[in-house]
Amino acid sequence: MSENTNGEARLVRVLGLRSLLFYGIAFIIPLAFFTTYGIVTNATHGHVSMTYVVATLCMVFTAYSYCRMSKAFPQSGSVYAYATNTFNPYIGFIAGWTIVLGYMFLPMLNYLASAIFMVVALPSVPLWVWVIIFTIIVTGMNLLGIKVADIFNNVVVVIQLIFLVILLIMTIRFIAGNGLALDMKAFYNSEEFHAMGGVSGIAGGAAIVCLAYLGFDGIAALGEEAVNPEKNVPKAIMICCAGIGCMYIVFTYLLQAAWPTAWNEIQDIDGGAVEVIAHVANQGMAYFFTACYVIGCIAASISAVASASRVLYNMGRDGLLPKKCFGYINPRFHVPSYNILIMGAFGLTALFFSLEIASCLINFGALLGFTFVNLSVIGHYFVKNPNKTVGDYFRHLLIPLVGAAYTMYMLINLNGTSLIYGVIWLALGIVWLAVVTKGFKKSVTMNLDE
Repeated sequence: MSENTNGEARLVRVLGLRSLLFYGIAFIIPLAFFTTYGIVTNATHGHVSMTYVVATLCMVFTAYSYCRMSKAFPQSGSVYAYATNTFNPYIGFIAGWTIVLGYMFLPMLNYLASAIFMVVALPSVPLWVWVIIFTIIVTGMNLLGIKVADIFNNVVVVIQLIFLVILLIMTIRFIAGNGLALDMKAFYNSEEFHAMGGVSGIAGGAAIVCLAYLGFDGIAALGEEAVNPEKNVPKAIMICCAGIGCMYIVFTYLLQAAWPTAWNEIQDIDGGAVEVIAHVANQGMAYFFTACYVIGCIAASISAVASASRVLYNMGRDGLLPKKCFGYINPRFHVPSYNILIMGAFGLTALFFSLEIASCLINFGALLGFTFVNLSVIGHYFVKNPNKTVGDYFRHLLIPLVGAAYTMYMLINLNGTSLIYGVIWLALGIVWLAVVTKGFKKSVTMNLDE
């Protein structure tokens, strides 16, 4: 069925486990760890693999919390729905407001990063043309329905995985052919570890690379379009997060072993990934990487727009945003089409924002949103449970508490710019909530169109 009892169009369940997995992987971008590789290897003196171990542990705890909450509330809206049902609609709105921040800025960041790469490859075409082209592609794919986006994402993920397999083989051959060692120094070098700040240096690096995980959580936003969501959504979330994290750890370890002094020898830190790939493979693989990265950014943007539009839809359906616009589902394609168009228009801000500001806001929104999810597990499964067992203290208190501590620790380790812009966005959300609830005196589930 595609309509509810009132004859209104609704989201339809068409995504199985495989589709959810590919959606999450496409959202993350399997090549995402290359985005900040040069910056992180320089900052940590080559301890990139250790940095990803810390970040993966943090994200796995949060992924566990997403699994628990998606079982309890298998609906669209992700962290917004979890916090609303666990605490109250006010906290739910703030939680949704923060996570939407990441989803909204990620496509814009991808458009801008991809356009910069394309300008290098084809300098005759101006940056603004590429931004518009990427925006049209992503918006169009989402408007055609989740199944069309699913097919595109599957193809793009396969292409990126092919690149990674080839790079893995070439990196191992480079290490063997040059007599390099696969030892602990590629993971931990005591001298350089202390020189770069030790634990605090790793924490700072982990706060940067958390951007490379944003996407596994987007699976939770598709609760109303997933087949058997109570089972498939949690499974897809955990496989996606843990699997991608392990892949990051392996690749960064091998690249460090292949070029141990890269952290101090890379010429262009921002574009360090291209230099490393060309060093361990060849220039042809560097060009192949650029092509895969660009199409990966397009796929990730499709997934980000899909997730953001569903969170906005849920907030609109509940009356937190104007329902006629944000709570609308297209009866033909069964997608929140107005939200998708709004996201498309927002994507054009890539013409005016910098990569730094966009990445700052994404990191702040994601980490704060993750914290809300971890706290929601404690609230729903532990605080509200009158018949607690010993297992509940471990599964529903200790694990999510550790997850919340991790995400908050990485949040406070963001740079000052990230925190300033994030707090501004949070303040805007609180002001909006105060306005629509008449100073927090009215229900937030009212219809703003009335």
